[in-house]
Amino acid sequence: MALFALLLAASPVRAIETDQFYAWGRTIRDSTDVLNARVNAGIEDVLAEINAGAHRDRCTCEDVVGRIVSRFRYLLFWRPELWAMNTSLVDRVPSTPEEELRYRKEYLYAHTSPWDTVRRMPPSPTIEAAGVRFGTDKLTHFLSEGYLQHRWRSGYVRKGLAPAEAEIRAIRRGMLVERTVLGMTSSGVFSPADLEANYAGMRFYDGLCDQASPVLRKTDAGWRLDRPLDLREWVTPEWDESWQPNVYTARRWRRLQPALREYCPLLDDPAVRARREAYRARDSETPSERVLADFARRGRLPDPAIFSIERVCENRGRWGTATDLNRLPPPN
Repeated sequence: MALFALLLAASPVRAIETDQFYAWGRTIRDSTDVLNARVNAGIEDVLAEINAGAHRDRCTCEDVVGRIVSRFRYLLFWRPELWAMNTSLVDRVPSTPEEELRYRKEYLYAHTSPWDTVRRMPPSPTIEAAGVRFGTDKLTHFLSEGYLQHRWRSGYVRKGLAPAEAEIRAIRRGMLVERTVLGMTSSGVFSPADLEANYAGMRFYDGLCDQASPVLRKTDAGWRLDRPLDLREWVTPEWDESWQPNVYTARRWRRLQPALREYCPLLDDPAVRARREAYRARDSETPSERVLADFARRGRLPDPAIFSIERVCENRGRWGTATDLNRLPPPN
């Protein structure tokens, strides 16, 4: 109950939404290297502090991970996301105050009530790393919810579950949170792309203290980072919400679908087509997608394909998905 209350209190954070469709037709420079450098510098700073301390030999690997997480945590936005939203080193859309004002008026969630939960928080800009475009919010999902899922998975393993089953349990638990207080209930938006960033973060944290080949290693000179973070290992096309469609409540979808239709002509843009072909070549079914498909088969969520841009543009001018949406189950 304490965890549930904490997540409920933090729910406005997950009302932060992003719109990768808005970036279609716009150039964004890849920021993989600068993002890697920022996160790795934060990790190295923590290790230096621990190694200079009087109690470094008492620290376990998980203690070190906890210190790293504390370094990145900062109020509503985690530090790497906040930095990416403001530094000139990370190219993004929108990137200037003037573009930000235009974005707020034109992005997918602009045409809703002024009291809409989503509109109370600043939308995430779109950045690019590892050849994939995604909202800066995914950096927080990777580092924050990824750590939560890592803790859940580790707890299940300690209780005797096989690692593969523990991983699935952690994904399902994260999906429940996304379906309720941190997603669909608070904002009417369920983001499979968020789940993918969560999953990648869980795997990243799992690897830091992996018994067979740990990324963090204790030596006579202190703790060291054997393999620096490289987002190319973790970012997949599923982080892009124009590729991995969100799931919406019926009320949210009625307001959003007309705005999404405005992007249909851009499906013929050569740059958009090339990016989607590149995504298709890299795409594969992930563990999170398998859990999501199971939820959809059991009627606990609608099929995300209903909300894809291809389906929307097929049904342009008619409400082709109304029957499906009227059968949406309440979150539970």
